[in-house]
Amino acid sequence: MVERVKLLASRFSLRPQTANPSLETPSAQPVSTAPAMPANEAARLNALQQYDILDTLPEKAFDDLTALAAYICGSPISLLSLTDAHRQWFKSTVGLPVTEAPREIAFCAHAILQPEKLMIVPDMLEDTRFATNPLVKSDPNIRFYAGTPLVTPDGYPLGTLCVLDRTPRELTPEQQQALQALGRQAIAQMELRLTITKLERQQQRYQQAEAKLRASDQQVVDLLEGITDGFLALDQQGRCTFVNRRAGEILQQQPEALLGNPIGETLTTVLGPAFGEEYHQALKQQSSISFEKFSEPLAVWLEVRTFPVYGGLSVFIHDITQRKTIEDALHYQQEQTQRLLLNVLPQPILARLKLENGIIADSFAAATVLFADLVGFTALASQISAPELVSLLNRIFSTFDQLTEKYGLEKIKTIGDAYLIVGGVPSPRLDHAEAIANIALEMQQAIKEFRTPQGEPLRLCIGINMGPVVAGVIGTKKFSYDLWGDTVNVASRMQSHTPADSIQVTEAIYQQLQGQYRFEERGLIAVKGKGTMKTYLLLGKKSEAEQGNGSEAQ
Repeated sequence: MVERVKLLASRFSLRPQTANPSLETPSAQPVSTAPAMPANEAARLNALQQYDILDTLPEKAFDDLTALAAYICGSPISLLSLTDAHRQWFKSTVGLPVTEAPREIAFCAHAILQPEKLMIVPDMLEDTRFATNPLVKSDPNIRFYAGTPLVTPDGYPLGTLCVLDRTPRELTPEQQQALQALGRQAIAQMELRLTITKLERQQQRYQQAEAKLRASDQQVVDLLEGITDGFLALDQQGRCTFVNRRAGEILQQQPEALLGNPIGETLTTVLGPAFGEEYHQALKQQSSISFEKFSEPLAVWLEVRTFPVYGGLSVFIHDITQRKTIEDALHYQQEQTQRLLLNVLPQPILARLKLENGIIADSFAAATVLFADLVGFTALASQISAPELVSLLNRIFSTFDQLTEKYGLEKIKTIGDAYLIVGGVPSPRLDHAEAIANIALEMQQAIKEFRTPQGEPLRLCIGINMGPVVAGVIGTKKFSYDLWGDTVNVASRMQSHTPADSIQVTEAIYQQLQGQYRFEERGLIAVKGKGTMKTYLLLGKKSEAEQGNGSEAQ
């Protein structure tokens, strides 16, 4: 793979990720249609420079986004690219260890021409823009591309978050939405990075200001009037001896009205009683305080820091409303991504995927598996319209989903009109058999509330078994969490041999639950691959009196 990357770099002027990368002159060969320049190219390049991100070191926050994009879209390659004047530079890469490429052969240079759209090219060879592109015609032989533009709050497309593949393909609507959500999170991360950089630079200016306070009063005045934060100097009685113009703007007060007066009451009114107490304590003990607070009267977020100085206190006030807005937006995007993934994977498994690399697979010594199937639904499907069929299934399975959540169980999947649940996976629990028995009984009651479009009642047959299982995440494009093992197969056989309106269980379930539930022995039935098995029908839960007397229905 390393030799292929070096060859790619030498042939197409791609800069490999090395200690001392160098850009070589591209060899003369035909390329596809060169991308046009955006109408606002000069302003766009200026916006890109403002982020001060080109040619910086890798950062985990961006690497996480490309890794997640590759994983969700099932693509071997994922790039976070920024389009400079003559090159495409990669802030983060998965599956293609290079740092930049010439702009004239860059796929993403086309994507930024329509910043409001997700650009998808199912087959590069079928698209005249890329059919003769050297990255398509030869190694790395890219055939599929999907990129979402990274658009600043001012509307400038700086680059893309994209996924690539060496075979033609499509993205599902869910994958497209997830890729766009990750793109928005990428630009939010860039905004947050810029804000943090500015804050760090401001912190350096604060330290310089503190050192100069003792050197020259005039220099201090000039400096404090030039900074972007509000500043107030207080004497030992809390009277304001200096206030810069920015402080007056933030506090919505005339600086002249603050000079010579105790400032504590004004700050307490603006920032709240809690600050008043801390302020008086800091003034009395000549100590530092620092906090962030939303000011209701001013309708802004403020960061307040006080530092003891000889003969008083220095107070810095910074309007951080914009930073808070960016943080809230980033948090929202993170929640959206989390919610999207939780539709596919259990929460504990999702947490592990964020921390672990490699295959997620576990063995469970004891779990209870339930298969439920709607009786006669296949015949019903041929009698009603597709919308009616899907609507009915959706209402039934939504009810089952609510019951699954109620009993703390895990829905594995639906297969047609069959519904698979497991207890004790992915989080082991001692009462997995009881929980499955309870939900089975409640599912039998819940199905009575549903009717076919012709008004006929729906009927359910359920099979239950317990034992060891293997569970894990499979797939790269449409991944899922699934179960395997003989326990699962037998539970499926129980369901397929169950009479309508019944819950059939194995001997293992009967032995585990006979003291708490009522059963009826069904006898021996032939089970494929297992021979004959003794099974029971679960009838209901015993009353406290029945449990106390040890009685059971047979």
